[in-house]
Amino acid sequence: MNSATWSLQWRLATTRKRVFILNVMVPLTLVLPVATGAVPPVAAAGVYVVLFAAFAVFGSALPLRVDGQRGMCARVVRAGVSPSSYLLQRAAAGAALDTIQLTPALLLAAFAAGAAPTQILAAVVTLAGTVWVWGVIGIVIAAASRSITETALFAGVTVPLLAHMSGVFRTSAPETRSALLEGVSPLRALHEDLLEMIIAVPSAGGVALLIWAILLPLLVWLLGPRLVAALDRQTRGGLEGA
Repeated sequence: MNSATWSLQWRLATTRKRVFILNVMVPLTLVLPVATGAVPPVAAAGVYVVLFAAFAVFGSALPLRVDGQRGMCARVVRAGVSPSSYLLQRAAAGAALDTIQLTPALLLAAFAAGAAPTQILAAVVTLAGTVWVWGVIGIVIAAASRSITETALFAGVTVPLLAHMSGVFRTSAPETRSALLEGVSPLRALHEDLLEMIIAVPSAGGVALLIWAILLPLLVWLLGPRLVAALDRQTRGGLEGA
């Protein structure tokens, strides 16, 4: 498989040092007041989940939509990179970068909660899997939208909806439909790992996250040509965007 896209994403990230530093400092700054008691511990776990998911999905969807509108995606594909490989290499590079950039914020939350080393390690692994899934979700959002504004809107709606489905904002009653949805949600694992660090609640959801991490990229691989073609389309008027 041609790894040009992966290499390009890493070169861009390492050459734009100011952007890289900001992508570390902004989540760290947002986590700081939460970790130091600005919200109750249970709510803190939900804030972290929404912050990390939003960081991953916006970081994936918006740049991809911009590149699509500029014709960059089509040019890369015409240069010999398969559409599916191009999209998943972008997502993989983005997930690796997001994990690196979000880990300091996660460590701050863990140290503030007095988490054990094994809990911290588990949370970092779950964070990596979560940002990978949300990076792939960002591809779907970018392809489904027709402007930068639509992309931001769709991403902004998707995060709280899936967070709610994951039980981030409320606890579902056992054996209900919402409990079933919570059990298969991609954010449940990270939320419960964070709760385990903060208030010692046993974590779960790893199997659901693993299923999402495999099946969603497989879907993107199968639909790669259609998704890249959709990235070239734009809508004038309405939510036209920048």
